[in-house]
Amino acid sequence: MNQRAARSRPSLLGGLSGGKSAWPRYVHPPRLVLSIALSLLRERERSFCSDAKALIDGVVPEPRVENSHLIPQEGPFLIATNHYYRRGYRAWWGIALITEAVASSRSSTSEITWVITDRWTYPDALRVRVVTPLTHLILTRLAHTYGFVSMPPMPPQPRYREQGACGVRQVLSVLRPSRDGDAPIIGIAPEGRDSSDGSLIAPPSGTGRFLVHMASWGLHILPVGVAEVDGVLTASFGPPFALEGWSEVDKRERDLRASTQVMAAIGAQLPPSLWGEYREEVERILRGGGLYSEGSE
Repeated sequence: MNQRAARSRPSLLGGLSGGKSAWPRYVHPPRLVLSIALSLLRERERSFCSDAKALIDGVVPEPRVENSHLIPQEGPFLIATNHYYRRGYRAWWGIALITEAVASSRSSTSEITWVITDRWTYPDALRVRVVTPLTHLILTRLAHTYGFVSMPPMPPQPRYREQGACGVRQVLSVLRPSRDGDAPIIGIAPEGRDSSDGSLIAPPSGTGRFLVHMASWGLHILPVGVAEVDGVLTASFGPPFALEGWSEVDKRERDLRASTQVMAAIGAQLPPSLWGEYREEVERILRGGGLYSEGSE
């Protein structure tokens, strides 16, 4: 079991850090940053498991992992996590913590194919013209370096439709070997973007159908809630579950149900202050009820 899993599940239900001075301290090791930069320039492949450990080792206080015993020890699965946000925090710290926890808990190959954005977008024209192209260059090279899949920001814009379709095909190409005995691990943050206060928001239209399509390859969903709790960066793993196909309903309803089930499972691993749009569904799960069982709608 991961040595970081030092505290029990109930500790995660406390409040978030109360003030700026209580936030964790995140340090980017200069040697690691330089090494990654050189790899990007030379388009050289790297192990994100190794780099994630180096990043997490520099976080103060030491991050915490809850329920690492729920991480599958073999076979393919799909990690679904929230897009936690606050000013001064970047989502890659949660991704690094999850990656390091999975690598520490498994004896088999544990590199995760993360689905990441291929550019940062902004509301003002200046940054759209200057910063967005730069981030596109860096993020696409980062994806190549670590074996990630980069896709256009969500919700998708018509001009990026073909790039989005290419990203979907790339994810599916990663899944195909699983039927031959390999065990790919896919990682995704369904929301695809930050919320104003870090709480859960609904994923863009089509995300649920994409999740169902990936799950149809035999992947169980492993929900993970990431947040800074009591001044500690924390990742809490929930029980893996099979995502239903809901073939009896239309595509729009299937999309909504899949997104809701996944986001509520993530929310069950977060403090109540971050439940956001899924408060009612998370409460239902914590009471032991099913989201779409008979009589629950």
